[in-house]
Amino acid sequence: MYGSLYGWITAAVLFLLLLLIIVYVSPIVIHGHIRKTGSNDDIEFDVKGLFGLVSYQMHIPTVEFYGRVFKLHQEMTGSGAGMISTQEKDDEVGFERVMKGIETFKQVIQLTSHLPSWVKQTLSKVQLKQWYWATEIGVGDAMWTAMATGGVWSVKTTMLGIMSQLLRLKADPQLQVQPNYSKASFSTEWSCTAQIRFGHAIVAGIHLLRSAKKSKGGVKEWQNILSKA
Repeated sequence: MYGSLYGWITAAVLFLLLLLIIVYVSPIVIHGHIRKTGSNDDIEFDVKGLFGLVSYQMHIPTVEFYGRVFKLHQEMTGSGAGMISTQEKDDEVGFERVMKGIETFKQVIQLTSHLPSWVKQTLSKVQLKQWYWATEIGVGDAMWTAMATGGVWSVKTTMLGIMSQLLRLKADPQLQVQPNYSKASFSTEWSCTAQIRFGHAIVAGIHLLRSAKKSKGGVKEWQNILSKA
């Protein structure tokens, strides 16, 4: 009797251990896609974890610019534990809001010790599985179009160089810049797929929480700053 009970307990412990290992190594997959052609915009971000059991999607089908304000229409869908929730809302992003966000970021950096090193260490665990960025540009003049094309190439290669230093590249990035000498035009399409192990994300969160607790004011000060953002 005791041998049978011991066997069941051992089997349960081994099953739980196996489940924890599977969860730890399971990937969190992040996919982003941005397309702009003329006045048409489309932005999508998708996050999936635990082999698709948990997911979050954000879709912005329209981006309108009025003076110093961007107006966004957002569609957000989240699923987990067999439940699906959908939310739509309109949002505005202006110069004041951007500056407030930058100020909040500065306060968080000052409040939390070793935050830059934490970011660098966390990003080193992220695998870049796909990177595609194609752009067509024309300004109506051949010489200026050629200069603009070179400028776009410079921006793209610089960004890719920075990304390659921070992330683990697992695929050859695809970059394209097509000059349009016949007319003034601009279109661009970008897509990216990255992933990090669920366990690495949890460990990074624990390290960040410990750092926040050690900071002046602790986690409560963090919450106060972020609530005002």
